[in-house]
Amino acid sequence: MIKEVVRAMETGSLAYIGLFAFIFAFVLVIARVMIMKKKEREEIKNLPLDEPTEFYLEKK
Repeated sequence: MIKEVVRAMETGSLAYIGLFAFIFAFVLVIARVMIMKKKEREEIKNLPLDEPTEFYLEKK
């Protein structure tokens, strides 16, 4: 299946490099999310909803 995708793109070995780089980056992101602690996930999940810090209050 990968060979068919690469042939359809007609870019040769650069397509393989790009495809494998994307897969590698995707796996790294998934691994990072899986090893995160629950507390860190909760902080990141609620980040946009948190109260503004003093820095943002002073800037206005």
